[in-house]
Parts: sequence; structure tokens; C-alpha cells
Amino acid sequence: MAVTTAQIRDLLNRPRGLNENTITEYITIRTAEVNKKARGALYLATDSTAIVSDTLKESAIKMMVCVDCLRVLIDTLPTFVPEKEQGTQDIRFSQQLRSFEKQALEAIRLIEEKGGSAFKVDATDTRVGGTTSAQLSGSIHPTNL
Repeated sequence: MAVTTAQIRDLLNRPRGLNENTITEYITIRTAEVNKKARGALYLATDSTAIVSDTLKESAIKMMVCVDCLRVLIDTLPTFVPEKEQGTQDIRFSQQLRSFEKQALEAIRLIEEKGGSAFKVDATDTRVGGTTSAQLSGSIHPTNL
């Protein structure tokens, strides 16, 4: 499932003055950005749980596009809202913007390497397994004598 303009409109409570093409362009831009930043099978085992799911990517894209659209709405408010309503709308959009910015930052951190782990936790060829530190290779104080 891909991110749609209808989903973005729903998340923003269907504001007037938000152009369909603007949403589409931001979706395109943010999709490319998220796909570039996401941890993937290129660096991890294909069965790894550290690979970012499509659902998590879509959530990040939605949050980031909402932030972009809210900035556009705030900047263009005078063109589509009567002057007597502008103050109320500006406050509402600003509150939404702060909320979506926090959510977008969290979402992007989760898909980036910084927010996840790319390390294998099982024994590997370069690590020797053992149940205690004394059983590991090279210990000078073995516990099983």
C-alpha cells in the first residue's frame, strides 16, 4: 500500500487551500528520502528483524508530508482564509505542525541506523559462544575445572 493524498488530507482534517499536486510532490520527495535512509537487506541478513517494515516507512512518509503540507498551509493562509478566521487557523495549524514534527522525527529515527540495531546477537565465526565469560576463548580463569 502506498501513501495517498486522501490519507494526508484525512490526517490534516481536510483543510481547505491544500492543493492535490502539492501533496503528491511532497509524497514523491519524502518517499525517496525515507527509502534512502531506511535500514535494509543490503546491509543486514534478509531474515533480520532489524529491517524496516513497509508500514514503518509509510508512517514516516505520512508524518513528514504532513509537516510539509502544514508549513505550506501556514505560509499561504491569507490566500484562502478570510482575515477574521486567520488567527484561529494559524494557531490550529501551528499546533498541528509541532505535533507532526515530533512524530516525524521519531519515525525517521526509527527507520535510520541511529534508531535501530544492525548487529547480530548470535555467535558468529568471529565470536566464540559460551554461557559465561570464563568459558569464552582466551579466559585465564576457567570456571569448569
